[in-house]
Amino acid sequence: MASESKINSRWLEIAGGVAVIASVLLLAWEMRQNTQALRADAMLNLNVMANEVLNSEAQSDQLAAVLVKGEEDLASLSSAEYRQFSSHVYAMINAIDAAHGFFTERILDEEDFSGWRNFTCPYLGGPSVNVIWESFKPTFGDEFVRFVADTCDL
Repeated sequence: MASESKINSRWLEIAGGVAVIASVLLLAWEMRQNTQALRADAMLNLNVMANEVLNSEAQSDQLAAVLVKGEEDLASLSSAEYRQFSSHVYAMINAIDAAHGFFTERILDEEDFSGWRNFTCPYLGGPSVNVIWESFKPTFGDEFVRFVADTCDL
């Protein structure tokens, strides 16, 4: 009887161990699925954000004219035009900041973030955009500001 009890106890221990391992494997699989879904959702949200900014320019001849005028000579803009220009630039910087945040939180990998990284320096380095960046820089987090400074030498 005692040996039968030991055998049953051993089988219960083995079954319990298998159940724990199966639970851990299932949890790991679910985490991987959640990470992939989070990455896809992040990319979708970033693309929507950037497209909204770019579509506003594409759908408004007036805004497009202000942006062209501002890129050529920021000082030539009226107060209202300057506000439009700076708001548009700020919205684009917000999109870059969001992409950087997703990258630093490892939601986006290097491949996902590389296009944003390649866009950042030429965009923020443009003379007029750089003036706007410098004026709004204090409103962004230190980590993003360091990223821009280190990556773009601005």
